[in-house]
Amino acid sequence: MDGENPNKKNKIIIIVIVLVFIAPSILSWYVFNHSNFLESRGTSNYGQIIIPPVQLEDLSLIDPLNTERNDTLHGKWSMIYVAESCEEICMENVYRMRQIHMGIGKHSLRVQKVLFLTNQHSSELSELFINYAGQQIISSDSVDLDALLDKFRSEKVIYPTKAGHIYISDPLGNLMMSYPSDINPKGILKDLKKLLRASRIG
Repeated sequence: MDGENPNKKNKIIIIVIVLVFIAPSILSWYVFNHSNFLESRGTSNYGQIIIPPVQLEDLSLIDPLNTERNDTLHGKWSMIYVAESCEEICMENVYRMRQIHMGIGKHSLRVQKVLFLTNQHSSELSELFINYAGQQIISSDSVDLDALLDKFRSEKVIYPTKAGHIYISDPLGNLMMSYPSDINPKGILKDLKKLLRASRIG
């Protein structure tokens, strides 16, 4: 054993470290991509699984009530709502996301509420969101809006800004789940809690 190659030991240590960090993310994805795994535990997901996962860039986020915050999309689980501007239906979903976020309880710091608005600047929203502390907006100043919208399109969602869907992305920016406008928020909450239990990142 004394003569064991130190380079081999170093490689093993590096592999172990990498596995420690990526294993939780792999597990959370496995939970939602293997129906037998879910059924064997008497559980089911309430939203539409996005297969294959769609990678979002690490986009800058803006808090209309706290412009000094400097958060990004990666690093936390995100609930994302897409719209042109935040009017009545949008505000209903802002409320739903707030209630879901409150329902997460002790894990709420691992999740952020995000709006992607294609035709409204974050500076116009401070008064609108006075009762929605922590609501984040994807900064449209430095993104290709059409390219980003394409990430949310699918066979069932041709026009993301009209569909009223809520999406869930993981801390690596992978879009994992999509929920239609008529979904019971309790279903989103149950799925999100399941993901948070399966993953220890973000």
